[in-house]
Amino acid sequence: MVQALLAGVWAALVALGSFYGVAVWAAAREGKSVQAQVLKPLKEMKTDIISVPMIHQGEIQGYVLARFAWLVDEKKLKELAIDPATIITDEAFRIIYASPITDFRHIEKYDLASLTKRLKEAVNKRLGDELVHDVLVESINYVARSEIRYKGLKQ
Repeated sequence: MVQALLAGVWAALVALGSFYGVAVWAAAREGKSVQAQVLKPLKEMKTDIISVPMIHQGEIQGYVLARFAWLVDEKKLKELAIDPATIITDEAFRIIYASPITDFRHIEKYDLASLTKRLKEAVNKRLGDELVHDVLVESINYVARSEIRYKGLKQ
């Protein structure tokens, strides 16, 4: 009777051990395939600082200064005949310039997630391919016209 009980416990431990081993092996195998997909050959590129005038009622109220970093597919980047930084700068300027915000002095929050999403979609649409994988905001600031100091110029 004791031998039968020990044989049953041993069989249960072997079954549980093999199940655990298969589960760990499958998770490790799945993790490697996911990791391989994540590690595409992406290259980080940056725009120069762009200066976008904010005009309200026919007058310049100030400037939005922004700089973006973006992740591009390195293989597709080599196939392009044009520098995508030019298109990204143009699209960023257009999106910020067309912003419905008229008084940046009293701005609470700017929807950066929407800005980067629109920028990514617009650039990929103009290039006709999924070149840009992500757009990151490196810096975005507003400088009121009254805060600008003109070196050597009289106002």
